[in-house]
Amino acid sequence: MTIVNNKYHIRFFSVGNASKGGDAILIELFDEGDNPHLILIDGGYQETGKSIVEYVKEKYPDDLRFDFIFNTHPDLDHISGIKVILEDEDMEVGCLIMNRPWRDAGFTCQDFEDGRITPNSLLNRIKEVFSLADDLETIAKNRHIKIENAFQGDSAYDGILQILGPSRGLYEKFLLLSDKTPQAIIDEYYNVPYVGKETNEENWIQGHKIEWFDEEETSAINQTSLIICLDLGNIRFLFTGDAGKEALNEALNYYYGISNVLDFDVVQLPHHGSRKNINPKLLTRLNAREYIISCPPEGEKEGHPSRRLINKILEMNSKARIYRTGKSCFNFYQGLGNLGYKEQMPQVIFDKMDGKVR
Repeated sequence: MTIVNNKYHIRFFSVGNASKGGDAILIELFDEGDNPHLILIDGGYQETGKSIVEYVKEKYPDDLRFDFIFNTHPDLDHISGIKVILEDEDMEVGCLIMNRPWRDAGFTCQDFEDGRITPNSLLNRIKEVFSLADDLETIAKNRHIKIENAFQGDSAYDGILQILGPSRGLYEKFLLLSDKTPQAIIDEYYNVPYVGKETNEENWIQGHKIEWFDEEETSAINQTSLIICLDLGNIRFLFTGDAGKEALNEALNYYYGISNVLDFDVVQLPHHGSRKNINPKLLTRLNAREYIISCPPEGEKEGHPSRRLINKILEMNSKARIYRTGKSCFNFYQGLGNLGYKEQMPQVIFDKMDGKVR
């Protein structure tokens, strides 16, 4: 079975409403016999999962199968919809790929200050915190669906899909430092609260420099997100989940060590376009010509997407094309018609920052 590179459909589902969003990305690839191969990266909320099931049943009524379902990390806005899909017995799943903290982090009782923690209590405490991920494991086992973890260097379809991050070391580090595990001994990572400052209008015009603030970081659990490259030869996509700056830099260091092509065509901006997860240096390294943001309809009030980040991208490359989901799904496709785009984010001046840096 050989996947062709001239026919594909990548659908970013609309996730959430108001200011709460999430990720759900369906990749439809095809082999030489024109048979579809479906890959899902995250499933959004429960309502999103229902939408994905309806979409697949309508489009492929005689072939209700996912080759792979990836969960980038176990936040509710990424994992809840996957449970809906797994619970639908009409849907066949070849492999569920998710990192399970109670199995994959390699924690021992010595990693924690609380001397009352025993091996059994540690396992149970971590499972309780990541209860939805534990539910997915149970459902998959009951349905005899294979479950695998994924770390930097893993791949599928002869390298067409590549896991660029996280490495095992980074995964263990940030999981231990997250607020979802018992109090950790190590304290090298500080998520210092950021206090916004008064700003003037950040109007993007040719030659104007957007002020950048780089002292704020995303959460530790976001840093454990899977970072996935889809390389179809003539186009390269990068899916980033909610990964942060350290995770992205590590993934790019790995990618540039194994690839002769040192940029991406389309990059999903991490964490719904948050400014905390990326900076101008990373944008230069990515060198993308197009960006996609999975964000809710009213996400800008929460910095999803960050107006400052959008204007910084346009300052750095006035020809960059930036798209977002919002209220509707967004599609990249080829071989099913022309390469298609929907709902382009207008390249216009954003309003005053309302006294907050976003």
